[in-house]
Amino acid sequence: MSVTPILSGSTNQPPVPVNALQISVVIPTYNRRESLLRALRALTRQTFPAGHFEVIVVSDGSTDGTKEAVQALQTPYQLTFVEQSNSGPSVARNRGAELAQAPLLVYMDDDIEPVPGFLQEHASAHAGVEDLVLIGPQSEPPDESAPHWIAWEHRMLQRQYDNFVNGVWRAGPNNLYSGNFSVRREHLLAVGGFDVRFTRQEDVELGFRLAQRGLRFDFNPRAIGYHRPTRPFASWYRTPFEYGRRDVQMARELGEERAMELARRHFRERNLLTQWLARMTTGVPILEEVPLLIGRAAVRWGGRRVALVACSLLFNLRYLQGMCRELGGRRQLWKALRQVHRDGATGRETGGVET
Repeated sequence: MSVTPILSGSTNQPPVPVNALQISVVIPTYNRRESLLRALRALTRQTFPAGHFEVIVVSDGSTDGTKEAVQALQTPYQLTFVEQSNSGPSVARNRGAELAQAPLLVYMDDDIEPVPGFLQEHASAHAGVEDLVLIGPQSEPPDESAPHWIAWEHRMLQRQYDNFVNGVWRAGPNNLYSGNFSVRREHLLAVGGFDVRFTRQEDVELGFRLAQRGLRFDFNPRAIGYHRPTRPFASWYRTPFEYGRRDVQMARELGEERAMELARRHFRERNLLTQWLARMTTGVPILEEVPLLIGRAAVRWGGRRVALVACSLLFNLRYLQGMCRELGGRRQLWKALRQVHRDGATGRETGGVET
């Protein structure tokens, strides 16, 4: 989908010769002016030379003064700001790729604060390598507190990162998070960019198409972006349901049976209590609400430890409910989860704290 920018791509610095640009940083944004400014200021402190990267901010219909704040910002790097009507993050990311002038795209979300070596780590990983998708961590900022559900999310991501570093897992397309990754522009354009139909798991879906093109995936723990999500509990609660639906859809649309194998692995790795509750309640509307009501109460009013356990339970049950809805009912869900395990699958760790 082509989006006509309201601004034609205004910059606050003289244009840098195109052949000098090595990285195009693309940041989609929507009504997060302050966190966006934090991200842009952090990019002024990069060890990577400012004359060798550009930053493209695509505002997805922001109404909070983002435009004026960005245009007033003075940066050592070339900064381009473009507006589009509210069309979703996938459209914004694709628009940024279209405007990019450098061969390497680094995607950041507007709630990411990159460390000084962030761009250098991405650039070094791709040096002399043509077929790489590099994933960087979206880490919890040190010495900062967050709501229970955000703290749980950070802990699950960190467990995933630790397993990558320790060699327990290998990074794969199902681990692609759009808030911190890099890929050569030619590859992203060749597969058609992000699928603009989706606002959840569009990054994972893109990852599978990049894998089908023959690209390999790696994780770099030093390419750190500190992540400060602001999503409310209701938004977090909807997310695993959409993950479950999208895994089924990807298996259908892309012929990616691995997406379903990951869902089977997800279920097998849950503790016995979670498995029992899922079998008893999933696909039975009146019963689905019982553990969820208890879990929501624990998240809202319990202490940190109790809330983290509740978040794990809620996430797992909601994920299976999403699968159940997309597959058409309980019978279809459990038939799908009983399929023979395939060796070699690696998974996005959609589960959580063991209870």
